Amino acid sequence: MFFPLILLKAKTEIFPLLGDQLIGEPYIFNFSSDSIQINKYLRKDFDHFQSIIFDELKDNNAEWGIGRYLEERKKLLSQFPQFLSEKRFYHLGLDIVVPADFNLYAPVAATVFKIGIDSGYRNYGGFVVLKHVIMDHVFYSFYGHLKTDFIVREGDIIKQGERFAQIGEREDSGEWFTHTHLQILTQRAVDEDLITKGYISEENIKNIEDYFPSPYFLFRY
Repeated sequence: MFFPLILLKAKTEIFPLLGDQLIGEPYIFNFSSDSIQINKYLRKDFDHFQSIIFDELKDNNAEWGIGRYLEERKKLLSQFPQFLSEKRFYHLGLDIVVPADFNLYAPVAATVFKIGIDSGYRNYGGFVVLKHVIMDHVFYSFYGHLKTDFIVREGDIIKQGERFAQIGEREDSGEWFTHTHLQILTQRAVDEDLITKGYISEENIKNIEDYFPSPYFLFRY
């Protein structure tokens, strides 16, 4: 049985990823190529990009925001060779936009499978991968753009609701605005070394559930 059906079958309760830090309802960002804001988002330095994003939150009376799963982001990403060369423009995660230093808590019990630093401009910066086993079914959750002063180690057992990471900024976030990228990985994705692939090409969307199922089922607030 594949994710997310296993969560439903096991009637799994999900702990809020950000605990009680989120206030009110999220603002839904549009990072797609047809966004009226897209030219503003092409800023290349952290401070300007951060200001644009959080000014947009303020203008919409929101404290935090969401970037959508499977959103097409060609115009935003075409300036970066790591995405352009493979035409990977469709977002595989759920972005939760919050200030730096916000804590992350395990949605379900887990083992810390991998921690690392995906260095380079507009990459992940710090990341943590948690391994979950529910009714003998294995899946993984990935969290990017984290502080690299990690508070967990590989192999640690994490209880549901236990703090395991904090939101990073600047180099720790790959120079993206402050947020975390929540992504689900299947065992097949891990076996094929696709852990840090946060975008997919249009050609490969047809196989998405075999590798990167929807992360919405693992997010609560």
